[in-house]
Amino acid sequence: MNDYEYIYTKLRKDFGKYCGFDDTDPKMLGTIEMSAEYYEQYVTVNPINCRLDNIPDMGEHSVNTKRIPIQSRGQLHVEGGWPKEIDYSENQDTAKWRKRLDKDPAFTTAVRSLCQDVTHFLLQNSTIDMFEDYFAGENASHQQTTMSTNTVAVFKDPVSETDTRHVTRISWHPEGPHRFVASYSILRFQRMDDSLPRMSFIWDVENPNQPAAELNAVSPLVSLAYQPKNVDLIAGGCYNGLIMLYDLRSGGGGSRPVLKTNFQNSHYDPVYDLVWLQSKTQSECVTVSSDAQVLWWDVRNLEEPTDRCELTNGDKENPKSMGGTSLEWSQEAGPTKYLVGTEQGCVLALNKKPKKAVETSMWFGLESKGGISPHYGPVYKVHRNPAHCKNFLTIGDWCAKIWLEELKSPVMQTAPAPAYLTCGGWSPTRPGVFYTCRQDGFIDFYDYFYRMNEVAYCHKVSDASILSSALQNHGRLLAVGDSTGTVNLLELCDELWQTPVGKGAGETISEKVVVGNTFDREMRREKNLDAIKKAANRGGGAAEADASQMRGVDEAKYITREKAWHKELGIVAEEKDFTIAFDNH
Repeated sequence: MNDYEYIYTKLRKDFGKYCGFDDTDPKMLGTIEMSAEYYEQYVTVNPINCRLDNIPDMGEHSVNTKRIPIQSRGQLHVEGGWPKEIDYSENQDTAKWRKRLDKDPAFTTAVRSLCQDVTHFLLQNSTIDMFEDYFAGENASHQQTTMSTNTVAVFKDPVSETDTRHVTRISWHPEGPHRFVASYSILRFQRMDDSLPRMSFIWDVENPNQPAAELNAVSPLVSLAYQPKNVDLIAGGCYNGLIMLYDLRSGGGGSRPVLKTNFQNSHYDPVYDLVWLQSKTQSECVTVSSDAQVLWWDVRNLEEPTDRCELTNGDKENPKSMGGTSLEWSQEAGPTKYLVGTEQGCVLALNKKPKKAVETSMWFGLESKGGISPHYGPVYKVHRNPAHCKNFLTIGDWCAKIWLEELKSPVMQTAPAPAYLTCGGWSPTRPGVFYTCRQDGFIDFYDYFYRMNEVAYCHKVSDASILSSALQNHGRLLAVGDSTGTVNLLELCDELWQTPVGKGAGETISEKVVVGNTFDREMRREKNLDAIKKAANRGGGAAEADASQMRGVDEAKYITREKAWHKELGIVAEEKDFTIAFDNH
């Protein structure tokens, strides 16, 4: 038998509507009776392989498309639309052409017809204001169940191919949310290799495929920050302890540092944090490192620091050095006050008065100088509340703690998280909101204006460990960097950045007042507990019972739960000594 193939073609518009297919039961359409006269012509085939199917075979696979590089370039605009015989740079030629065109009746007719169409659309815009804000002046009504975050863009390290680099620090452009700078390094011990790339990048939010500029250094940058007033200056601290100053106005787009420090007068450990100070010259900054030094610099002359301070535990007989991991300074809290988070888990308050040596005025978390710290690991972030500068947040081990400048112990703290905390901070627009980033790739948002006993919203950003984060000045965009060299840009929902207004007795109460009252209440509570504790030390255990009753916690049950939590996390805790057993990432 011969095989025949028929091909039928038909335009799609002739098919009509799409067919709707439903499952139906089989039914007999017809039968063919056996004919004896054709039996001799049949050929018996054994076995018979027959396949009947009315569905075409399909193959499915995924393909990564190639990125289209986008680059910003300048463009020269010249006046066009003139005939070839007219030189548009000559005013006399263009004036003659305009006069001749004004007298042309065809030109007048064309302008009138175009004006009618344009007038029609202008009148429509006047009738319906497309840019009208229908909810101007209304306060945001916050629904806790509607919290969400959206990933706006993803920025990947374009040069890390063999070994992934960490995003160690992110700094937003002070004048708007269109740019930020990110530093890239590897903080794992003995993993730094000379063959690894040493550049960091400035990213444009509009173009996540390719960095807007790069910053080269002799050693990978661990920390960096924009100058708040002069946005063309960027200062960065390197892995080898040097300080670099970049000027984006210099040749090459500021890719190479214009000034740098020397090895004799710099840090000899990685510079983990850098903060610009407000001054008349706008040229002063301060750095901290795990070499137990805090150095003050004038970027106009980086030959040597203008001042320095050694970080110790305050024990005069046997002082021990304390490596610095984070730094906080705020003009509103006082131009001479500095907070330094240490590797030992406590926070030091420094006071730098003019023409005097820098002194350590407070050791937060130490019952006595040289005592046990409240955090079981380094304090990766110290951040003052923008609305209440006396209160500051510390992030370390598995919890975040809120402190007051007047007390050595924290007034509030979060419940232990399921993974190690690495960074976080306060919201710049909402005094009661702060966030913490975890090693398992999650971000926890806390809203103390509504509730203090649980996480308000949890969002998974990455499968890798989150190492750095920064909220934009308006509080809506959050940039998060992880251990694979990727920066995820998140847009927060209105409930997490717009300031709500609570209702009081016949009047509205702002969030700043409510959160301030909460901090004051906890401050008075801690002071009362401290007074009871001092009284217990002077005589009798009745005051200790009063303190336990005032806390509302059974001390035996509390100790049992704490030991169970330590055992779950792999911490071996004894009665007087704490030994921490976890991987150093």
